[in-house]
Amino acid sequence: MPRHNDYSFVEMRNMVCVYAQENYCGRHAAARYLELYPNNRQPNHKLFKTLYDRLGETGSFRPKRDVGRPKVLAAEQEEDVLVRIAENTQTSTRRISSATGVSQPSVFRILHKEKLYPYHFRPVQQLMPQDPPGRFRFAQFLRRQQNADPTFYNKILFTDEATFTRRGVFNWRNSHSWELENPHLPREQHFQHEFSINIWCGILSDNILGPFVLPRPL
Repeated sequence: MPRHNDYSFVEMRNMVCVYAQENYCGRHAAARYLELYPNNRQPNHKLFKTLYDRLGETGSFRPKRDVGRPKVLAAEQEEDVLVRIAENTQTSTRRISSATGVSQPSVFRILHKEKLYPYHFRPVQQLMPQDPPGRFRFAQFLRRQQNADPTFYNKILFTDEATFTRRGVFNWRNSHSWELENPHLPREQHFQHEFSINIWCGILSDNILGPFVLPRPL
């Protein structure tokens, strides 16, 4: 749902008018606004009162911007932030802010000024001590075969199998919904009636083999 700053002045004026016509009831105003302007972006019912109050208090639909001078941090505070991040690079800006008394936005600015950025972990396969030498020898074998026969890679069959369920794949971290208030969006995760299917597929040169359905279990 768009933020109130994304609405035009005409839209916000119409919201205030509808709000007054509906006896200053946000929910009734939202329903009436939908009837009058069905093709417009529909605001949350709380926005009507917000715009009405702000217009009376400031004379403007837009919130006042903070034009004061930015807070200047002492060198000791910046050093404290950098020392804490050096001691534990996986700590959060919220914890640093709580421990140092520096606001979280200021912590971000300090870290960015030092060209420090948060990087996410990536999952990798666990390797045993004997694995790297074996992989190196296999890579040398492939290189020799490729030098002897330029079409050698086209003779390798790459295969894999996977199990698919009705749950699918859902990224809990990156999936979200921008709202003016918490809509408590549900996401079904566990089902009373589950099903799954095993699929095998292969690649040989430029050809795809399959996919083939495998019996359960793998």
